[in-house]
Formats: sequence, structure tokens, C-alpha cells
Amino acid sequence: MSKQASTPTGLYKNKHTKYLGLLVLFLFVLFITLPHSCRKVPSSPQEDNSTTVSKSPRLGLWLAKKSELIEHESAAFDLVMTAWFEPGEAADIHKRHPSAKLLAGLSLNWVSSDPEWQTLLVTVANSGDPGGPLQITEEMFLKVDENNDGILGNRCAFPGWDDPAIYAMDPRHPGWQELVLSYYAVIASQPQHDGVIIDMLDAYPFCDGSWSEGVPTPLDPSAWVSGQEQLLSMLRDSIPEEKWIIANAGCGFSEDSPFSQYLNGCLLENSLGAFCGLGMEKMLASGQRALESTKPPHIVVYAVDTDDTGEIDMQRFRTGLVASLLMDHTYFAYDFGPRDHGGVLDYWFPEYYTVALGKPTAPYYQENGAYRRDFEKGLIAAAVDAPFTVSLDVSHIDTTTGEPGTDFMIPQGDSRIFLREEIE
Repeated sequence: MSKQASTPTGLYKNKHTKYLGLLVLFLFVLFITLPHSCRKVPSSPQEDNSTTVSKSPRLGLWLAKKSELIEHESAAFDLVMTAWFEPGEAADIHKRHPSAKLLAGLSLNWVSSDPEWQTLLVTVANSGDPGGPLQITEEMFLKVDENNDGILGNRCAFPGWDDPAIYAMDPRHPGWQELVLSYYAVIASQPQHDGVIIDMLDAYPFCDGSWSEGVPTPLDPSAWVSGQEQLLSMLRDSIPEEKWIIANAGCGFSEDSPFSQYLNGCLLENSLGAFCGLGMEKMLASGQRALESTKPPHIVVYAVDTDDTGEIDMQRFRTGLVASLLMDHTYFAYDFGPRDHGGVLDYWFPEYYTVALGKPTAPYYQENGAYRRDFEKGLIAAAVDAPFTVSLDVSHIDTTTGEPGTDFMIPQGDSRIFLREEIE
């Protein structure tokens, strides 16, 4: 059975409120019913797959605050993910970054008790009609037999979540399957979307032994995983092959997880953070598994954050950024944390995000407890187990300090990006 480590409910509390404010239902009705032929469909992700390798660094924005991104004077992300993009919003984002990939979606296995969140899901699933035939019904919810008497009681909710609550849905229920698959099919049909996202896939089996009124068979952890796999397989079959599917894998899927075969990539939430406890080695191993097990283009996003404190740990920031450059097809995201994802105004670091390293000249390697990779115009290094000294033949600039030189010492637990100094 899969035991994917997922972000704890305390950290996730209020994360779904990012979807509020994205609800512009009247525009949904307008844009969903427009003929797709009147807009140019973006090139499929596979057609410009080389950008995931050559660009450095590669930046992701999870549950993006679109208004902050659009209003920012210079911020540009390669992979932007949120609940929905209006065509006009997509055009604004592409003005600054024409090759940015835009992915939209919610969840396969849970709903928020917030009425606006549910209206968003139902309205899109019914192609713009909130009163359409596809509705959330009581028999879709997983419920708990609290007295062990065969009688279902309360809905199964993520512990610690309230106002609004997060409820688990039965992935085996035919009505829920039809509703959520229709929602994703509409998203994928919109030309401004390059693919879909799934938040909190395979969250830990907090509903062990529960079942729904529609499927009166208790759900053990194995059935929780297999039910999601069936729904994920149906999703993959229902949307165009060229559309990406990216899932939030929490701290990473286990080695025996069945999900990766249906995905084009995954996001590792709270990477290097307090809950996951993933050091560099474990994070890279989790990323490597995802790269090897997902479908092309094998996207992995290392989503590093402040552990919901707002206090920016620059060593953690640099280490996550450098980790994303050690391998190809890996992206870096950084924000407040699971309670407030997607911020741009306080989390744009041009001195790091705009460095031009060029293409990598070789795979990364380990040396004296450090990770290093060389590029056409510089190099990166992460001092994991001990302080690490970098000695170079020609002068480079440490992007952290701005100081040039040929010999640099990186403190243990920190990372650096060095650019070859241009001497006229």
C-alpha cells in the first residue's frame, strides 16, 4: 500500500482559501461557451520540452496569486498553477513570459465546505451552469462509523481543519467520478490551459474504515489508494494526451505508489521544511524517482517555503534553488507556505531568479560532502555535510555576496551560484 508522506493538517489549514477570489462565474459562462477554434491553441508542452532543460533557473508558482503576478513589474515564472485562468489573464502572463505553461485545477479526493469553492467546482463541471445536473450530493462523502454499529455518522474531515472544513470524497462513487472528471475535462478543453493540477493526491489515509452512502464498503488504506488510482486513470484517458497532469505529492510518493505512471510530473510541497524533514539527499532521491516514473516531460517542482512563518531563511532558499538546478526538468518554487501559497510581491528574488548560467556541461557530482554542477557560464554548489571550498581557474562572482574571486568557502548547509566574471 502507498504511504505517501503528506503535509500535516495544521500546515494545510486555510490553504484552499487561495481558490477564493478566483471565482468569476459569469466570465466562466462566457468563455467556456466560446468556440475553441477562435483562439490559437498553445503549443503542446512536448514541442518545446528543451526549455525545461536549458533555462536556468526554472521557476514554478503553486496556487498562484494571479493578480500579484500580473501586477508585478518584472516577475516571470515558467510554470504557473492555480484553480483557473481567464483568457485575458493568460494573455497578460504570456506578454511577459511567452513560453510560460499555465495549469489549472482543484482536487480529485476532497472538497471544501466553503460554498464558493463548491460553486466553482460545480459550475465548471456543468460548463458554466451552476444548476446543471452534476452536483455534489451527500452520498458522495466518506463518513465514519463512530459507534461501530454499521451506521454512518459524521463526514470524514481532515483533523484540525475548520471554518471551512475539508471533507474527503469517496473516489469510488460513480457520481463523484462523473462530476470531477467533467470539471477537469472542461479545464483541459480551454486553450489557455496547458494542463491540469491535482492538489493533495494520496493524502494520508485519515479516513481508514470509512465509507460513503453510495458505496457501502469500508475503505481501508489500500482501497483509498486504488480508488484514487482508478479515478486518476480515468482522468488521464479523458483529457488530451498533450495536456500535462501535475499533482501535489506532498513529501513525495512512495516507491510503490501507482500514481506516477499517469502524471507528467509532481510537486514536492514543503521541501526542506519542518514537516517533511527532507534533507538534500532525500529530496533529490524523491525527485529522481518522480523523474524516472512519470510521463514526459517528467516535471518535478521543489516547493520550498518559510514553514508558514514569513521568515525567509536564505540558506534554505538557496539550497532549494541550487537543488532544482542539479537535475534537468526540475523547477523551484518559494513562498510563505501551505497556509498562504502563491505570493509574488514578497517572494521575487531577481538577484537569483535572473542569473544566466547557460546550459549544463555535465551531470552533477558529489565532492567532499557537497553537490556541484558546471554550466556554460558558471557553476552551482551545495555544501551539505561540511563546509565546502570551491577553487576555480578564472575569476567568478558569488551571486550571494557580489564578490569576485577564484576561491570561495561555502558554509555547511548553504549553497551558492557562481557566474564567470566577464573581463574586457
